[in-house]
Amino acid sequence: MRPKLLIEGLATFFLCLACALVQGGLSPFIIGALLLALVYIGGPVSQAHYNPAVTLAFCVRRRQAWSAGAAYVGVQFLAALLAALIAGLYHGHTEENSEHILEALRKPVLEGWLPDTSAEFLGSFLLAFVILVVATSRRTVGNNYYGLAIAATVAGLMGVFGALSPDFNPAVSLCRAIEGCFSVLNCEGSVGLAIQQEVSYLAHSTPRLLLALAAQLTGAALAAWAFLGIFPEER
Repeated sequence: MRPKLLIEGLATFFLCLACALVQGGLSPFIIGALLLALVYIGGPVSQAHYNPAVTLAFCVRRRQAWSAGAAYVGVQFLAALLAALIAGLYHGHTEENSEHILEALRKPVLEGWLPDTSAEFLGSFLLAFVILVVATSRRTVGNNYYGLAIAATVAGLMGVFGALSPDFNPAVSLCRAIEGCFSVLNCEGSVGLAIQQEVSYLAHSTPRLLLALAAQLTGAALAAWAFLGIFPEER
């Protein structure tokens, strides 16, 4: 079990860090390429979840024990916290951060929640379904393209829903949500004011974060049920 948890933690850390740092039009390809490598190195060891929603899908699919799944999720979230710390140090807290926070605090937190939440749900559903087909099905056992399929799905979904900045991964969502709290460790101005602003922003955005996490987990669980419904012989 130890090698599985170590590879899950290491790969989830780098995936979360990439999602927090990489921006711009090429981000789907950069993150997809990194994920491709991480899936191939971790697939033979831990089945390369790197995503609490995917771990949930494996448990619902009955390809992983719930106790082992809980350990996976704990390590994934711990890796997300560490990635948020590093990303926060890289980004730092600047005047631009302060302006962004003040602007965000003036807006209703649930404004535009439906498109964002539906994107997280649909993307997580498709990602989990693809992973279950290429990594757990008897129909595809022994294939060598599972990493390509998973990375292409993530890159494609990021392209389709790119305007909404979805994550399809609770660990990544957590990392991106809290990295600002660590950015105060590299602050240009008053540290006290920066902490107050970042904590206020996190508290303000928490309902949106919880909606995203619920959508991701629900989409992944439904993907597992859909898989078992379409392929009853896989039970």
